[in-house]
Amino acid sequence: MKIKLIYFNFPFWRAEISRISLFYGNIPFEDVRISSDDFAHIKATGTLPDGTVIPTKALPCLSVDGVSFCQTGAIARFCGKLSGLYPNENNVNCALIDQVIDICTDMTNCISYPINTEGEANRKSFRESLFEKDGKLSKNLESLDSIVERQNCTTKDALFFIDDNLSLGDLAIWGIVKWLKSGVVDFIPTSLIDNYSHLNGIFNSVSKISRIKEWQDKKH
Repeated sequence: MKIKLIYFNFPFWRAEISRISLFYGNIPFEDVRISSDDFAHIKATGTLPDGTVIPTKALPCLSVDGVSFCQTGAIARFCGKLSGLYPNENNVNCALIDQVIDICTDMTNCISYPINTEGEANRKSFRESLFEKDGKLSKNLESLDSIVERQNCTTKDALFFIDDNLSLGDLAIWGIVKWLKSGVVDFIPTSLIDNYSHLNGIFNSVSKISRIKEWQDKKH
């Protein structure tokens, strides 16, 4: 099986969840990091310069033996099945993981500026509204933190989302928390995530995994 994962050259969670899943499971894949010129070519033609089809003209995209598909969740589930991080034998756990990925996607989408949001003051006001008490981002973070709390999957040394084992759900939470902590999201304070102890518990547990550290040292 020839796998090619296509995204930009930075560790945004929407691609990183699948990159790490494949790496963690020792699944060989081509980690394609495209340039701005490559992306312009995708937008114009729906393909990479080498002819790889990008079905929605958007990234991430996965090509498997020449068959391409997009969307974060679809790609993550495919990679998770290969690496053992998506528990096919338990439909309830699969649905719980899907829920986490969808909430993380909702958070990413709600942070994006609406079309025609111009001027720093307007952008700042929009972002600040997201983390007010009833803001969209606050509600999503509260919901996700509560979901993790209800799972209550803890061991002496670690906290994971499903059955005390690493899963795609953990990677999605780790990725979104890492992104919000990074300071790259304008007008979103890096301290925002400090209020969500269960999300931070998963973030800390995943960060300690040697294979995760190895990926970050190797790629970033």
